[in-house]
Formats: sequence, C-alpha cells, structure tokens
Amino acid sequence: MTMITNAALPEDVLVALDRLGNSLRLGGVPSQRLVDEAVVALNTLPVLRIISEIYNIQRKLGFYDWENHNSEYEKRERALHLLVCMPALAQVFTFHSNGYVREAALHALTDVPCSSFMLAILAVRLNDWVAPVRQAAVQCVEALSGQIDPAIVAAFGIELCGRWHEWSRWSPEQAACIESLFVQSAVHEQLVVQFAARRSGPLPTALRYFLRKPGLDTALPMLARKAQVTGVRAIAVLVLLRGHARWQTGTRRQWLNKPHGISRTIPVLAQRDIEVSVDRHELISTVLCDKSAIVRRTALVALTGCATDLPDLATFLPAFQQDDNPSVRRWAGYLLQQQEMMKTH
Repeated sequence: MTMITNAALPEDVLVALDRLGNSLRLGGVPSQRLVDEAVVALNTLPVLRIISEIYNIQRKLGFYDWENHNSEYEKRERALHLLVCMPALAQVFTFHSNGYVREAALHALTDVPCSSFMLAILAVRLNDWVAPVRQAAVQCVEALSGQIDPAIVAAFGIELCGRWHEWSRWSPEQAACIESLFVQSAVHEQLVVQFAARRSGPLPTALRYFLRKPGLDTALPMLARKAQVTGVRAIAVLVLLRGHARWQTGTRRQWLNKPHGISRTIPVLAQRDIEVSVDRHELISTVLCDKSAIVRRTALVALTGCATDLPDLATFLPAFQQDDNPSVRRWAGYLLQQQEMMKTH
C-alpha cells in the first residue's frame, strides 16, 4: 500500500476527518453531524485514490494513534462499543485498521453507498487480507447492491475498469460479487450514457472490459457515431466491423530462438461474437465523416480482416485515399492493393 502525505487529501476532507478523529480520540460517542460530515467528505474523493488514501484516512481518524498507550485489544473493544452505540459509524469504520472492527462494520452497514468511492471501499474489503472481513463484505454487498444508484455503479466500473481481476486474495465467490453489480439493465444504460457523454477517464480501456459480455452490444452503433471520446468511437467501429469483441486474458512466452533462450511475452486474447447486426456500408460512410483520423484509420485496419466480405469495398477507398492524414492514405492504398490482388486470382 502506498503511503502518502496529508497534502494528497483535499483540505475540506482533512478538516472533516480531523474533527471526527478528535472526537473518537476523546473516547465518547461522536455526534451524528461529525459522522455525516466525514462521510460527505469521503464521497468527494475519486475512485482511483481508494488504495493510496486508505492509510491517510485511517491516520486522520486516529486509528493509528500511537500516543494512546491503550492496548490494541482495548482500542478494538472501544471501537466495537462505539459501533454498537452509533451504527452510523459503520461506513467510516469500513476504513478501520483493525480487522475485527472492519468485519463488525460490514455486518452493521445499512447505509447505501452514495458515491463510487464508498462503493470502492466495499470492493477493497472483498479482497481484504482478513478472511472473515472478505466474508462479511460478500454479505454486505449482496444486501446493498440492489439499492445502489446505477449511475454510481457505472462510474465505479469505468474508473476501475476491471482492475479487481488483478487482486489476488479473494475467492471466485467474492470476485463474483463485483461482477454481479453490472448485470442489471439499468447499469448497462448508465454505462452507455457515460461512455457516450464523458470526456475524461479510462473510457476506451473500460469499454473493452465491458464488451466481454453482450450488455452493451446494441449501443455500439450509437457509440460509433456520437461518443465524445475518440478512443470510444474507434473501439465501437473496430468491434462492429470485425463482428466480434476481443480482450486480453493474460500473457504467454513466445520463443524466438529457444536454443539461445531468446523469447518475448505476447498477450493471450479471448473473443466473442457480438449480438448486433450492422450495415457495414452505412458504418463506413459514417466513419468517412468522423473528425478523427484515428477512427478512420481504425476502420481501415479492421477492414483488412474482412475485405472479402465486402466485394464493393473499392468504391469507398478513393475517399480514404484523399484523406488529409497520411496514415489513413497508406492504409487505404494497402487495402486497394489487396482488392486488386483478389481480382487477379
């Protein structure tokens, strides 16, 4: 876990956490106002900072208060007592440094996450290093998942874009909890809205991830035309022209010269056919009008693999050959050579 300075947290978040932390250090039950202020402040943090900020959040809330000479057992029991007296602390205590407290907080949690950051801490707890915490997180996510705003789920999924598959502690059951958040049609609709309208974030990577399953297939023609981010339009065009989605599942070693031990690492890919029909001629006409050379070039790259399915492709190529971008013109020339070779055989 990366440990960074207080400067990484916004000032308003530091102030809210300090106030609640000072109250917790005094040993009494904090006011509802202080707890609410801390939760509101945490809701403003971006999802991608969920791992790097956990230590700072714990420290500001006094969970690492080394000046307090109480034993770890006494501090744990005090936290568990506070949680019984004030269940509203459950959201805050999911960040606790003690596994017993995190487990109890997850069992007590009834507040639905109101931000993708607070949803992300539940995902982190599904991968917690303490097994009982992971089990409590499964029960918590299953109980709350149907109540979470689909827009929050979509934002969480786009920002982390499948990075949870890199986590190693959890079981298939715990990993499936995250995947289950994205099976609802309402979440699919919000994903489409955000892929179309957002202008920042790891959108192309996230789209590749979510195209592993067919929930977004019917939206691909619209995304190819209207998505604000060039990379999203390019991926939609590529998948539609190829007729299948492709994603990386791992890597393998490819030997270049085995006797001399020379090799390289190459990706292992999986793919599935998409569940939407597309008029390729209409799509190519749309691509010709796209303002981005990346999208136009991506379409030509995709067409190299399906040129035989489009016998009249040559009618589109002159327009690509007159493109302002030299790489687009080169790909168009290559495709035209392919077409001419096909005629001679």
